[in-house]
Amino acid sequence: MRIDVEPAVAELCALLRAHGHEAVLVGGCVRDALLARPIRDWDVATSASVAELLALLPRAIPIGASARHGTVLAPTTAGPVDVTTFRGADLASDLARRDFRVNAMAFDAPGRGLIDPHGGRDDLRALRLRAVGRAADRFGEDPLRALRAARLYAELGLVPDAEVEEAMRGSAPALAALTPERVRAELVRTLAGPHATRALELLRRTGVEAALAPGVRADAAGVVGALPDDPLLRLAAWLRGAARGRVLARLRFGRNVARRIDRVLSLHPIDAGWDGSEAGVRKLRQRAGDEGTLAQLLALRDAECAAAGDGWATARIAALRAGLAAGPAKLFGPGDLALRGDEVMAALGCGPGPRVGRALRHLVACAVADPYANTPERLRTLLAQWAEANAA
Repeated sequence: MRIDVEPAVAELCALLRAHGHEAVLVGGCVRDALLARPIRDWDVATSASVAELLALLPRAIPIGASARHGTVLAPTTAGPVDVTTFRGADLASDLARRDFRVNAMAFDAPGRGLIDPHGGRDDLRALRLRAVGRAADRFGEDPLRALRAARLYAELGLVPDAEVEEAMRGSAPALAALTPERVRAELVRTLAGPHATRALELLRRTGVEAALAPGVRADAAGVVGALPDDPLLRLAAWLRGAARGRVLARLRFGRNVARRIDRVLSLHPIDAGWDGSEAGVRKLRQRAGDEGTLAQLLALRDAECAAAGDGWATARIAALRAGLAAGPAKLFGPGDLALRGDEVMAALGCGPGPRVGRALRHLVACAVADPYANTPERLRTLLAQWAEANAA
């Protein structure tokens, strides 16, 4: 086996060895190299203590480190590298305490090559996910491993064995106590994976999904899997039926993400109440507000129809899409009205302000519903009727 190690990472390992410390690549980078996947993160395990690491790497930052064991984040030209002191007396002890066998491998470039005491390479070939030692023990050390198992299933297609699945079930109640950012990171990557449907089905049957977001709809796994690779849309699809505001706040998603998801789901389903008419198509476009949101809403309905095998709904969405394509792509706004803003103010007998804005929105809605209403005479009539019904 050979790994094309980034020069900066190789130099870091060589520096540690030059000072008498063992230094090997471990974990995900070794696993991904065996799978011929791009390596996203480099991890090094070493016999050096945290104090020795900080002395050798003055720019490194300790992460939850004690005097003897812990991790430092070492900045390099290849990006930040996690350098962790062996958990235990040596490398063998360290690998024995890792989560899954596919992650319990090391690579010693100048010496032993691949170090695989737990059969991780065989598990990769068999597409299976097994814990190192007893799964219950490993998950008891860190309940986040329940979500990591689902993420590895979603990203790599590694199927958890029965023992791992049972350990996930036992870990579900403990997820609420974990750092929200750690949970969020694993969840987002799970939703984005090519095997997201099966991974989400796993989360449901082990109770992990209910612990994270009670009320998620029964079709969520199939709908997410039928969607394009749009992280926000996949998250929105998964949250249908759940108290999305509480879930997003608890997992500390940003306000912008929360607002966008809330907007998509508040407008979903896009075809609700559509009567099949051209006027109805214009109203739906206007309701969506922009082409990006409209595309997401249509994709979400497509995915629901695909997951349900609903031919009638599929045909309805196809007709809606054809109507949208036949109509104007530009959203209708106050600037498209046949009455100018100063004319509306004159008719209402007032200056700029909220009342004028409400009147303009009403006229826009009328013109969207009936393009023939967009004439000066008809708009003045509609404005007079609105003013009478909404007298200040």
